[in-house]
Amino acid sequence: MSRQLRRSLHAALKKYIISLLIVFITFPVMAEEGNQPLSRGDELLTLVQSDALEAQVKALQENFASGRNLRAHRTRSAHHREATDDIVHYITRQFSRSPRLKISEQVFGGIRNVTAVLPARSTSSSNRIFIICAHYDTQAVREPNWNPLTSTAPGANDNGTGVAAMLEIAYLLSRYEYEHEIRFIAFGGEELGFLGSRHYVREASAIGVSGETDPVPEKIVGVFNLDMLGFNWKTDLVEIITNNDSAWLSRALIIANTWYNIGLKIRRTQDEFVDISSHKSFWDGGYDAVTLTESSTPWRDSQNYDANPFYHTSNDTTDKVNFGLVRKTTQLVLVTVDSLLTSMFHPTRQIPHVTMEVPETTKEDKLEIKGTFRSDFPVDVIVYPSRALAVLDRETQTYTATVPLHPGKNTLRVTVRYPLGALSVAKSVILTQAFAWQDVIVFPNPARSDGLTEFRVAANVDITDMQVFIYDAGGNLIKRIEGVADRLDRRIWRTWWNQQTSYGLAVSPGVYVCRISVVSKGETYAYLEKLAIFR
Repeated sequence: MSRQLRRSLHAALKKYIISLLIVFITFPVMAEEGNQPLSRGDELLTLVQSDALEAQVKALQENFASGRNLRAHRTRSAHHREATDDIVHYITRQFSRSPRLKISEQVFGGIRNVTAVLPARSTSSSNRIFIICAHYDTQAVREPNWNPLTSTAPGANDNGTGVAAMLEIAYLLSRYEYEHEIRFIAFGGEELGFLGSRHYVREASAIGVSGETDPVPEKIVGVFNLDMLGFNWKTDLVEIITNNDSAWLSRALIIANTWYNIGLKIRRTQDEFVDISSHKSFWDGGYDAVTLTESSTPWRDSQNYDANPFYHTSNDTTDKVNFGLVRKTTQLVLVTVDSLLTSMFHPTRQIPHVTMEVPETTKEDKLEIKGTFRSDFPVDVIVYPSRALAVLDRETQTYTATVPLHPGKNTLRVTVRYPLGALSVAKSVILTQAFAWQDVIVFPNPARSDGLTEFRVAANVDITDMQVFIYDAGGNLIKRIEGVADRLDRRIWRTWWNQQTSYGLAVSPGVYVCRISVVSKGETYAYLEKLAIFR
């Protein structure tokens, strides 16, 4: 073989190897649907990084002018044409990181939507469409002198966080092939009355034509809208806004949060009239949609959330954003969509299966139950009537839960839930416990030092004796009081204490320990309760 021929073959082989490396580096986790979807979800979680999200939000906040002029607009107001042009260019470039995304624009009345489509696999016959979207425009209308053409509205949280999450999810999901189409949409004009999403829904409702005049709406199955995700330093809370028809989407998110142990605190608001974001445009068009947000009322305090003072102001900047929370919310949407498309809507999907193991009888009023479940996609297991959420072992597909029992027959129902439904198995167990406290009342508590405190107990069986022992903070017995039975029901006993010691001296203000002792069928049972006394 000549030296020239060897060089030619070597160059050809080198070029081939480099091309293969590019493919594998660009799509390192490309996998067929059905190949270990659970472990793939776990791997996807590790690919979402707070630093990447923060870099995206900073770029969206600054919104540098394109070309040689690197001037920062620090606004994305829909009224600002140059700023809008530059942010659209940035979003398009970010979508272009994946060559598999087909990018297009909708332009109408000065509003611009940017869409990136991940097509269904070439062999798929599905016409289902899933959408992940976020609005990119900003405003600072809570500042009285704000001018959309000359003032800043950096919008790091509202809605740089949502756009950043969507861009990262698009980049990661585009590494895979699915049976269904996924669309990633950056909406303009949301702050002006959802103009971008309303226009998109109108177009989608008439995208196909049957014959001459009849519109055939696109089959949009589910929409995940991301809007304001990061201002909460109090808890890792995300609120999911849904209506009745879209409840299965919120259920999918809640299940995925538990299944993958993401650690979000989820608040679900199911209300047909909440219209704070682009989900409402899809609801009005008859499509299922949810919005994930830090709060549906960011201007006021709510449970686990303090009002956002930077909402719709020029101070909405990256230093106010909890990127750990943004990362978790991004992870949640990422694995939820992946699991829905790889398993839940797969043609060969199998219905989950669940079993329950309980003894026929027990003396434990708190019983640990065990069982197995079989599922190819995320589920959760709930035990009724206590509504206890079971702890799942995904590797062995077993679960455990501890549930309270009442004396006699208890019918337990274990339900395995998945986004599109649920199935249950029921069994009974008899608690043979002879005695159970049904009610214990110490009232009033706290009590005044010159008042009277009532002790009242109720049990499931007759009581033959009752005594109350009062101890001070040092553990010293200062009073013993005999109880009396109710005249009509010996399962109920009472007694009273006048806040005096056995010597008739008034006790000092403080905290006292009350040991309530009763006798039933020859057995003694005790109950401890604290009593605070003040002057």
